[in-house]
Amino acid sequence: MKKWKPPAENLPNIYDRLVEGLAYPHFFQLIHIAGYQDYLKEGALTIFVPVENTIDYISPETLTTIEKALKDEKLAKEILENHIVEEPITLKEMLDIKELTTLNGKKISINVECHIREDYEFLIDHACYVTAKIQNNKIETANIVCYNGFIHTIKGIII
Repeated sequence: MKKWKPPAENLPNIYDRLVEGLAYPHFFQLIHIAGYQDYLKEGALTIFVPVENTIDYISPETLTTIEKALKDEKLAKEILENHIVEEPITLKEMLDIKELTTLNGKKISINVECHIREDYEFLIDHACYVTAKIQNNKIETANIVCYNGFIHTIKGIII
């Protein structure tokens, strides 16, 4: 595990950044039910946070599981820990990784690909775009830098 050095002292921590409204509201509630507010302020972490409109991307079964977790601290903790890795990891670093181990020991798959497009008529030779998925959930926004790590928003929930 690499040693984390915050890129700037004045950056918000992961929890404070989530307070700004990046997350699916139920996911933010899970953080409180599981009691992880302080944990997300301190450790050097990566967290995969469901986007605000995640409900548009999840199955009815997953939604039912989330609703159960809102009343069950153990289930809330299990789901939340599926989204946390105890190491700050950028999208670029994920190019060479096929899976990560989450806080609760679950192995989650990573698929990050860089595609070169040759059909652009710019002054540059090629344009590149990246597609990325975590456990088959598309990464919407990557590398949101925080004092204690990174947030990557995903379209879905890791159950």
